[in-house]
Amino acid sequence: MILFILAAYFAYKKAKSTGRSGILWAFITAGVYIGMQLLLGIGIGLFLAVGVEFFGWSETVYTDFNLLISAVCIVASFGGVWLVFRYLDKMPAEETFAAPPPPPTFDGK
Repeated sequence: MILFILAAYFAYKKAKSTGRSGILWAFITAGVYIGMQLLLGIGIGLFLAVGVEFFGWSETVYTDFNLLISAVCIVASFGGVWLVFRYLDKMPAEETFAAPPPPPTFDGK
């Protein structure tokens, strides 16, 4: 839980320093952190359920590998947050505007 809060806080600081919306990027980073853990956990759970159902794996396979699955999900969350931080490190492109054309001249000829 502390890592989740720290990731959102640092994303806020990085976004503010590059002129972006800090609160928006804090929510995006929090969503990536939670989303990676959630989706990877569901994916691994489905994989294990298929293995138990169709290949005769032990029904305690999830409890046997609980620590490994949690570690993989946390590492994947760090990877997702790292990608968001890399994006935030890039400075947004400055908008360049073309100069207006010179005013017309009327010399009466």
